[in-house]
Amino acid sequence: MFSHKQNEVPKVKLVAIAKDEAAYIPEWVHHHLFVGFDEIEIFINRTSDNSEQVLNAINAQYPNVTWDYADWIDSCPVEAHKHIQFITYANAKYQCQKDGGYSHIFFLDIDEFLILDELTSSIHDLIKRFPANTPIAFEWLNDCTPMAKAFSKIPQTLTGNLSPLVKTLLPVNIAIEEFRHHLPVFKEQVSTMLVDQSFFKPQEKVKQALDSSVNSLKSSFIYHRAHRSQYEYISLLYRGRPGDTFAYKSNRRGYPQLTRKSSSVLLDEKAYFEYQASFKKFFNAIAIDKLSVGAEQFVSDRYKASIDNLDKHLLQDYPLMVRLFSGVLDDKVIGAFKSYRADLIKADPKNVDLLISLSSDAQKQDIDEAIEIILLAKKIRPKGPLINKKLEQLLQTKQQSANK
Repeated sequence: MFSHKQNEVPKVKLVAIAKDEAAYIPEWVHHHLFVGFDEIEIFINRTSDNSEQVLNAINAQYPNVTWDYADWIDSCPVEAHKHIQFITYANAKYQCQKDGGYSHIFFLDIDEFLILDELTSSIHDLIKRFPANTPIAFEWLNDCTPMAKAFSKIPQTLTGNLSPLVKTLLPVNIAIEEFRHHLPVFKEQVSTMLVDQSFFKPQEKVKQALDSSVNSLKSSFIYHRAHRSQYEYISLLYRGRPGDTFAYKSNRRGYPQLTRKSSSVLLDEKAYFEYQASFKKFFNAIAIDKLSVGAEQFVSDRYKASIDNLDKHLLQDYPLMVRLFSGVLDDKVIGAFKSYRADLIKADPKNVDLLISLSSDAQKQDIDEAIEIILLAKKIRPKGPLINKKLEQLLQTKQQSANK
């Protein structure tokens, strides 16, 4: 099915860490076998879904896909818990060096899909285009699919917003001073290249992010499915972050919006047809129908828990929750936020500054609520220029949305 050969030298290995991602592991594994990775290793940690059973089923049919636990890191001093990703990466790279036979290693998350030339090239094809021992950085295209159904597979048309952040394919013998999320610090001066063979140029303040002069959607990139459907986004938020006591994933910035700057990539028709047929064959081979139902139910149960815990966490950190759930149009989410804002207004109904601020917050979820709140401010201060300007802007925004 895949062109993996045991005697193929050099090999390219893909490594990931997964937490409660059984619903997404099969598609992700198949995708990266399809684009030519020789071996895949997944480390699961702090996991309570059926990832172990899913990975065992995959490994039984595809022995080049292996897995292990990373929970042993939790027995280290507490400060190490926050760095589970980097500890796992460093160990995986060391093992590849020790075992020999590998040319490159790549670290991706389960929501990151490497797209090579509209699915027409393999990872080996791409590596051959670059000088030996060159780190290759792939830009993120962050997904934006507000109309997607839950558990949708990769569509033929990929839509999203380009990010200046990257993930870096590493020559296995390159010396690392310090692992980082997007681009490591190398022990010696190294020129990291982009897909178009230009050189990585960092932003002045964010060294792992690309300067705008070289940041563009290239022929190969990482489709970052950090949001998926709105339903799944609500569920995924409730995964939290390693080392963070806050229940929701505090590094998210809300559900994204499609704009004129958004990008759309059409995958090659013939390659995509082969890709779909290949996944069907893969899924039939691993025979995990019942396990998949259980994995998806886990995501659904977590969605419910995310909804059920909104009220408590709105009380704990309302500004953070506004950021996390910005752009989320789920009725239950909107209802919880609207109720919380109503309580704030009831406690201090004449506070115009509060009303203006809450109207701005509501605008990120429900334009009608935002208008209702700013009208309350207008009743108190009918001629307030800021209030009237805000009301005019909200009415224009509502009209523009209606015209779409």
